[in-house]
Amino acid sequence: MSEIGMILDRIGRSLVADVVPHLEGHYAGGQAMLTGIMTVMAGEAWDGAADRLHREIEAMRAVLREGGVAADETAASLRLSDLEPTRNRFAERLITLQTRLETSTDPADFALNTRIWGLLLAGAAERMPTPPEFPETEPD
Repeated sequence: MSEIGMILDRIGRSLVADVVPHLEGHYAGGQAMLTGIMTVMAGEAWDGAADRLHREIEAMRAVLREGGVAADETAASLRLSDLEPTRNRFAERLITLQTRLETSTDPADFALNTRIWGLLLAGAAERMPTPPEFPETEPD
């Protein structure tokens, strides 16, 4: 886990384990709990974001090429701010290709369309955060 991911994880777990028990029964306790959980999930998302984006780009590149769509560009760096626009441009091309394939009766187009839907589903599932587990705490 990266330093930022680790820091976010520790902040979130500290909120849930150390602060929330003192706020039990108050609106602020619920807010602290949600903030802690979201902070832990943000740390997880941060830690895996570049890897996920890189894999999404490469998977889209392969499907786009199979569909005869240009997909040779690369991100300027591995920074999230460079990977995300590249991934988004590929996603736009993928949606355009998928829209064309939807109306085709060619079995090869159907198979490629199925792969696109699988790719989109896998990407959405991978972006879903994992709810963290916390030990049970006793209020003071």
